[in-house]
Formats: sequence, structure tokens, C-alpha cells
Amino acid sequence: MACSSYKNKTVQLIKCFCGCSDMTISEVRRIYTLSNSVHETLLDPEATRLLQKFMETRRSGDKNEAEQYLEIYEKCAEFLAEHQRTFTQDEVDELVDMGLPYDLEQDLSRRMLSADRTDINRGLYRIQGKCRNEIEASSDFRDFRDAIADKMRRVPK
Repeated sequence: MACSSYKNKTVQLIKCFCGCSDMTISEVRRIYTLSNSVHETLLDPEATRLLQKFMETRRSGDKNEAEQYLEIYEKCAEFLAEHQRTFTQDEVDELVDMGLPYDLEQDLSRRMLSADRTDINRGLYRIQGKCRNEIEASSDFRDFRDAIADKMRRVPK
């Protein structure tokens, strides 16, 4: 009988930017709140995925800088999560292939040679900070926030 209480409830859904999925109104509100901060947005996997999809839908041709910085940010997060793995030049090269700026490459390479995981992690966090700042400064993130705000205006009160 407990399930019968859900029979008459409807869930309102809003289309994702790419049309791939529907979002509940509470999810739109949650992401709208997160979108006030690039940092908070990037810490939330669903909000990050939505930002990524938003940038993809606007792309014509190669990835722009903001997309590259988002990819680098996420790759650094993967490396930071791998505590047991040895960090090598291959990982640095992978970030370089994604568009890591030269000064950050040099800094990370120096840290990698020290083989001190704490120092390497500081370098990865430094890269994430640079990426976060670049994403925040991009018109892509401002447009993303505006698009979320526009979705919020369509949400019934």
C-alpha cells in the first residue's frame, strides 16, 4: 500500500541542454545554486557533465580553451584520486596533449622528478586552480549560468 501514495504524483522534467536526458525541477534548482561558483560546479559530477554537454552543443570545430581546461581539470582529478599509482612522464604528456600550458608542464615535470607524491599533488592542485580560473573567466561559463537561469525562469513556482 505504501506505493499507492506515489500514483497521483507527477514529476515535472526539463530537457537537458543536449536533449539526452530529462532533469527534475529539484535537479535544475540544485545545479542553478551550484552555478554561482565554478568551484562548486566542478566538484559536482552531474553539474560538470552538464557544463561539458553545454559547451559541446555550442562548439563548431575544435574544442575551445574552456573545454580543454575542463578536460585537464578532470584528468588532474583522476590522477589525484589514484593514490597508489606512480606518477610518470606519461601522465604529464597526457596533460600536455590536452593543452596544458608550458609553464604548468614544466612545474609538474619538476615535481614528477622529485617522486614526492605530496609535491606532485600540489602541482596537480595548482593546475586545477589555473583551469578553474580560466573556466570562470570564459564566456562559456557565463553563458552556462545564464542558460541555467533561463531554465529556472521556466520552472513553475
